Amino acid sequence: MELYIYSETLEQQGVIDSFSSLRWRRRFFEPGEFELHVPATQENLFLLRAGNVLHRLDRQEAGIIESVKISESRDGGSEIEASGRMGSSLLDQRIILPAISFSGTVEDAMRKLVSENAIAARPIPFLTLGAQQSFPSSCSFQVSGKNVLSALKALSKSAPLGFRVRLDIPDQKWVFEAYDGKDHTVGQLDNPYVLFSDGFGNIREPGYTLDTTGYRNFAYVVTESDDAVRTVVEVDQTGGETRRELWVDAGDIQKGDLTDDEYRTQLMQRGLVQLAETAKAESFEAAAVNTENFQYLTDWDLGDIVSFEKWELRLDQRITEVEEVYENGVETITPVCGTPLPETLNLGSDT
Repeated sequence: MELYIYSETLEQQGVIDSFSSLRWRRRFFEPGEFELHVPATQENLFLLRAGNVLHRLDRQEAGIIESVKISESRDGGSEIEASGRMGSSLLDQRIILPAISFSGTVEDAMRKLVSENAIAARPIPFLTLGAQQSFPSSCSFQVSGKNVLSALKALSKSAPLGFRVRLDIPDQKWVFEAYDGKDHTVGQLDNPYVLFSDGFGNIREPGYTLDTTGYRNFAYVVTESDDAVRTVVEVDQTGGETRRELWVDAGDIQKGDLTDDEYRTQLMQRGLVQLAETAKAESFEAAAVNTENFQYLTDWDLGDIVSFEKWELRLDQRITEVEEVYENGVETITPVCGTPLPETLNLGSDT
């Protein structure tokens, strides 16, 4: 495997074709990450500097070096550990200013946040918008003062819809785009199914997690106007389950010129986003074994919805992470399927 190294201005600096270990972790709802271990040669010291870009020709993502560690072993040899996040981490550098009031598709919302805070204004060098895919998921919200990447992650999980900033070397630019996976579950008929199970012999060291500690399925979204009139919107996602209530303060959402229906829609959206962050944590993780039937990147990929089966459980869920590890000539691919433990994300102000 060859790793192409580029400068912050996307000029090629060199190639690394020998390393002791590479961990390449792809994520659907947020930037992935990587960790590379190589001998501390003079050339590698030159190439692996903070801000430089690590690019693989066989992947959409490219990594930006954020941390460099050099250590010496007992035998006198030295090693470099270079790590960082994928290209969408660039959007961690921008705050949403001025305020945005939006109603439309989630994809358009993402593109607006990026365009108005990192391209048209306060541009991140070489960043541009990719082709629009017209995904139908919709949203309505107001946001100001929030980190752009945090807002994108919240929108991504609420849709659900993935996003990335991929490296386009021929045109020398970073390209922001939303994307989605395909449904490969055993119950659908539109696409070939993908099943990870003992029966197919394509999983090792499986693990299942279910955590309902912070789970909520009913939200009261509350705000007050200048005359102290309180507005309460209820968001019910119980679906027949026992009710678990959540109080959502939406005082930062201003009615302004919005109609009553538009205002309630924005409050509903805030409730949906918060409930998405308090969902059940249910996931299935296992090292995947490539078989003739189900090959990584050919039959399944990050963002696809697939089926896992073990311990008389079947989980039909989206692949939200894929960790690739290359060490001592051995490749290990580990998909994580389902909803991981939730983080605290919202579309309100960070202040």
